[in-house]
Amino acid sequence: MLTIWMLSLATSSWRSGALTRSETVFNPALKYNVSHTFITFMASYELASQFTEDVFAKEDLICERSACAAKILKGDPCFYIATIVVGQRGRFVCATCHRHYRGKAATSVRPTAQRPNPQVNAQVIRQNINAAWRPAVAGQPSRVVATSAGPDIAVPSSWAQPGYSVNHAQYGAERERWAKQAYAVPPAETISLEITAVREGGNRRKGARGIPFGNICEGKKDIDARIDAPGLITLSLDTVLPKIQAFAAGFPWRQDQFIVRDGGWVDLSTHPPHQPYFYSQCMHATHKGSRAMTFKSKQFLLYVVVPMAQWEDYEMWLDKAEEERFSMRSRPESLFLPSVTRTDVQADSSTISSVEAPSEEEPFEAALSKVPVKRQFHHEITSVPSSPPLKKAAPAKFAFRSPDREQLREVLQSGGTADIDHENIKFFPIPMRPLSVILEDPQLHAAFRTDTELSHSGRLTVQTSTNDMLGVGGFKTAHPGFLTLLSAPEIPLGSCPRQKVAVKRPFYKKYPPGTSKNPINFSIRRYTISDKLPKLFREANVLYWARALLTFAYEYIDHCVANSSEPPPFHIPRLRFVEAGLALSHDHAQPGNKSKSMTMPWAGYLVEELITDDFLKYIHNMDCNPMLDPYEVGYEIAAFLACTQHIQYAKTGGLAFISNYQGGFEILSDPQVLTHPYVILI
Repeated sequence: MLTIWMLSLATSSWRSGALTRSETVFNPALKYNVSHTFITFMASYELASQFTEDVFAKEDLICERSACAAKILKGDPCFYIATIVVGQRGRFVCATCHRHYRGKAATSVRPTAQRPNPQVNAQVIRQNINAAWRPAVAGQPSRVVATSAGPDIAVPSSWAQPGYSVNHAQYGAERERWAKQAYAVPPAETISLEITAVREGGNRRKGARGIPFGNICEGKKDIDARIDAPGLITLSLDTVLPKIQAFAAGFPWRQDQFIVRDGGWVDLSTHPPHQPYFYSQCMHATHKGSRAMTFKSKQFLLYVVVPMAQWEDYEMWLDKAEEERFSMRSRPESLFLPSVTRTDVQADSSTISSVEAPSEEEPFEAALSKVPVKRQFHHEITSVPSSPPLKKAAPAKFAFRSPDREQLREVLQSGGTADIDHENIKFFPIPMRPLSVILEDPQLHAAFRTDTELSHSGRLTVQTSTNDMLGVGGFKTAHPGFLTLLSAPEIPLGSCPRQKVAVKRPFYKKYPPGTSKNPINFSIRRYTISDKLPKLFREANVLYWARALLTFAYEYIDHCVANSSEPPPFHIPRLRFVEAGLALSHDHAQPGNKSKSMTMPWAGYLVEELITDDFLKYIHNMDCNPMLDPYEVGYEIAAFLACTQHIQYAKTGGLAFISNYQGGFEILSDPQVLTHPYVILI
């Protein structure tokens, strides 16, 4: 069956043909069945190109090019564009898109040379065949062996235009890329370090080898993997010593007594120099059972240990400084006031220059520094009253009263409990990928995954008290927290130390036995880690897809605005979803589990950037209309988000759109993605 994709008709009957008819015509000259779809033609035709012209719509249509979707009115030109995939339906496009396809380098038609049509003489062929198989006789030529002259092809250089073509448009960039790869230096073998300042002490039975102080923990990356022990000692001291000196300014630290140890508490000073310290731990077999080794970068722990004797000296110095400050505060007031003797007394008038009293708003030490230790006071008293000398003014009496018992109980109850968790975590940020990137490689980007190469080590502080909660949702609680990452990430989340974040934890409701499920009367219960992790991954995956769908809607809006002759008469809000990531902690053992396996984390959290604006609910997941009234603040944003839902639904063919829009005026959080019933959710 010879399939001809596009036919251009010479007669006017082409315009009157129905676009929906399908015929199969037998051409006796070609002896082939010619099948075509959506077109009707007369007996005279010629093969033109992949583009069919002079077709007019019989009814109103929509341009089927995804980037256009313009309306084709009845009687306007309508062109059918076929595909090179056999059996796949083409598309009807408008005149503008038809010109676009004809101008593209990938779909334009290059004129080709016509193959010669050799004249075949059947009589000569039969004579040659008979002569070849007839027995040889005297005077008869020898047998002719049939040989193939090869395929009759046209050499491209014979008809192509000389010089560069559209196929060479990226030649310069590709040449530069391959040149860089050819002369590039092989990737360096580097490691990363986590350096912490600790002091000797801790409970040895529980495995503690040092006590951190001052929250001094620094990260270093791109360190040569072949660095030796003396180099590690110098690097650790240069990194941590400025932090230790700032922690206790004024104390004479004896730096030569500090000890640098690795994660196994081995003293690096006992290791011989000129030998790589961590390099052997980075070499691994390429696969199981293989002797070939390959380098894999790792992160190693180093501790700068302050000896116990030096730490005790620091504590004594600290106590002594505290006693001196207390003694200066408790000195009698006469030490700072001038004394007046009777020998300086003369008659009638007096002129006294005195010292200004310290201001109540200034700190006591600052006021004390303004008073000189020795100062001469000149008193010129010309007259003295007959009354006895004035006594020193007594200080105002302090009205002592006992604290309120109930108020003290509430303060002790809230401040006496330490509902704060400190976790050493691995942070896996949720990437921002456009929908086009996800569709290019679905196996790699179809869902959120925890990639160890993109993870960051850090520390997370969570205020788990119910009184400090930011809010309670249907199945998550939000708590305030602080995030510190050792290596600077590419996203704003965690880029600064102790960044304020919102930490979310899944929960389930526990109702009292024998009572109905009252929406108010319930207690919050936490899942086990095996049940918690799937819920956290699902929340992270929903946020991953919601960010892609919202970005897709903005791309379509920007495309329409760019192709419009006039700007929109209204403001387009610019919103985004929160930067977030998954935090997993492995540094504690599961209660009741004595296994030292690190395969399963003991805690997990969904960490998001903190929304400081008022939290509003724009669109509910059960209603497509905005939840806000037109006179309420944020209604314009809610109406715009409803428009993005329509764009997502229409452009995805009704497969998916974002619901449950909520958050601040610029940042959104806690989305949900509604999909068609035929879509299988992972």
